[in-house]
Amino acid sequence: MVAELAGPPDEGIQGQQNKVPKSKVRVPVLDGIRGFAALAVLLTHVTYAGGVMDVGDHKGWPVFNWLSVGLTVSLAPFFLLSGLLLYRPFVRATFSGGQRPALKPFFVRRLLRILPAYWTVTLAALLLINLETIDSLWDVLRPMLLLQWFVDTKNAMIPGLEITWSVDAELTFYLLLPVAAWLINKYARRVSDPAQQLRRILWSLSPIVVLGLAWEVYVHLPFMGPYPVQMFWPPGFLGLMAIGMMFAALSAYHEATGREPAIYRLAAKWPLSWWVAAFGVYVLNCVKPFSVAGDGDYPPLSQALMDQVLFLLFAVLLTVPLFAPDARSRFIEALLGNPPMRFLGRISFGIYLWHFPAMYFAFGMGNLFGTPPQPMFMVIGTIGFWQLIAEVLAITIILSTLSFYLIERPAARLGDRFLRSGVPTATL
Repeated sequence: MVAELAGPPDEGIQGQQNKVPKSKVRVPVLDGIRGFAALAVLLTHVTYAGGVMDVGDHKGWPVFNWLSVGLTVSLAPFFLLSGLLLYRPFVRATFSGGQRPALKPFFVRRLLRILPAYWTVTLAALLLINLETIDSLWDVLRPMLLLQWFVDTKNAMIPGLEITWSVDAELTFYLLLPVAAWLINKYARRVSDPAQQLRRILWSLSPIVVLGLAWEVYVHLPFMGPYPVQMFWPPGFLGLMAIGMMFAALSAYHEATGREPAIYRLAAKWPLSWWVAAFGVYVLNCVKPFSVAGDGDYPPLSQALMDQVLFLLFAVLLTVPLFAPDARSRFIEALLGNPPMRFLGRISFGIYLWHFPAMYFAFGMGNLFGTPPQPMFMVIGTIGFWQLIAEVLAITIILSTLSFYLIERPAARLGDRFLRSGVPTATL
């Protein structure tokens, strides 16, 4: 989701090494945070399906129910890192006065990074889980074209593909980013002072952050009802990407002027304290002050607005120490920079995409098993949590590894050959 959910290229951060020698750019920890967050997302959904959370009339495990509900913040860092890493080459051109990144390589690399893996998961879900429910070609084209969340919204939740709304959010961001970057560049370049340019960029992005809060109010209007599909539409998540774009602007400003923003100095001075604060945000998300602790059901508006704020705070507190120049923490580097976590980061897009089909396989639902797929809330707790987590982890890691080596990396290399650039398409 980060980085985008697919794990976007880190070349913008890597470029900072050459421009600002003092900056300690730790790309390994960016891989690690992707793996960490992907596992947390998987755990969130498995605790839901495994009966740990309170859902409807089902009562989950004491204490562990609210600990698992708190994990919903784990998706937020993906979106922030996506805004940071993808906007950074554009905003560097604003401060340097150079040429903006070419759009053809940008779109080719982005689309090849996520669509082949997404189409593979979609075909697998349609053929192995939903084959008996397919009545027409449109039932296949709708998810293949990423339209299931925007048309026929009553049937948007296709079994095994519940998580794919985020791919729509990322693709929307890809389409909007070059346009937004061009408009912001025109506005910022009307002044010559870099500090004034930075302020103009930050003010231009601020309304997008507010949009996320306004969208929560909209989807909670009485006529929308509980769980409207619009809650998964891109406006609710672009604010996190805008925050990432703000940090991209701060990084580019530092690179161009040598002036380190105060927030980066604070991260460098007390990097681990940011993670302590992020843990505090997670705890606050566990207790759900405007809802019910441990409850996995649809939240009221007050709690939904609180969730938006907590997601923003968590993403900022967790990720800033990872990309702030000169911020170092042996604990963070040991936790995220070790080979297993880095590998999980490399296959994180597959983990994200495959863990929902893996849950259906573990429950034995779908035409592969001769049973119709049921909505996940209908089978909560029918398999014990420990058995479910073991099976889902094993299936997901195997499928994600195959996806990485057989689909994602070859697609990236195909993009290189197509563009004849010789530059890696992505840090996979």
